[in-house]
Amino acid sequence: MTDDDEMRLDELARRAGVASTTVRLYQNKGLLPGPRLVGRTGYYGEHHLTRLHLIARLQAEGFSLAGIGRLLDSWEQGRDLAALVGVEEQLDALLGRTDEVVLDPADFAAHFPPGTLTPDLVAHATALGLVRGTEDGRIAVPDRRFLDSGAALARLGVPADVLLDEWEQLLTSTDAIASRFVGLFITHLAPPGWQDGINEATTARIAAALAELRQQAEQVLLTAFDASLGHLAGEQLAALALPAEEVG
Repeated sequence: MTDDDEMRLDELARRAGVASTTVRLYQNKGLLPGPRLVGRTGYYGEHHLTRLHLIARLQAEGFSLAGIGRLLDSWEQGRDLAALVGVEEQLDALLGRTDEVVLDPADFAAHFPPGTLTPDLVAHATALGLVRGTEDGRIAVPDRRFLDSGAALARLGVPADVLLDEWEQLLTSTDAIASRFVGLFITHLAPPGWQDGINEATTARIAAALAELRQQAEQVLLTAFDASLGHLAGEQLAALALPAEEVG
């Protein structure tokens, strides 16, 4: 890495989507290495940005800061920083980092039909973790697919508030489905000895096994959804086509 690739604190925080005070907090708690000091000025590198993304992802998965600290400490034992960054990148792939997009408020609103987004709806979406505000006043969407599919459904005529309500209900179902697949993974697919500790080798094996499971699970779910949609839609349309006296 050259000096030109390094960042000051504010730039690191902006690119990581956190406050500068959060970066300092992580440093104080030992979760983030200190910067390279030149006089009284600190410079941060891509490995700091990688670590911040990992911390955010682990927090989203339910890890406390103390738990994240213990996890990082276990990885760092006997490893240099370059090796640790490699493990972080593997775990990041394992956890399924999505394609984040950051937009100005006007650009974000332009994806939806005029007048459909209100402050209350944006607050609801923020509470659900679908969007978040950045320090510079923009809107970050952690998963571009939500923006694309949500905007497409809104253009089809589904009200935005209904979309958010449906998303909230859907998460209950998808959490239950994902839990079943996680159970399959732990029982049948996890590499031997993985519970003894996660290192670079076991992380790679877990990531490979989960990637294959995820691919097959998507096919299973799509097939099951197609069958359910066809069955239920057929029943509803058939009922609508019947004369009123036959329906009763």
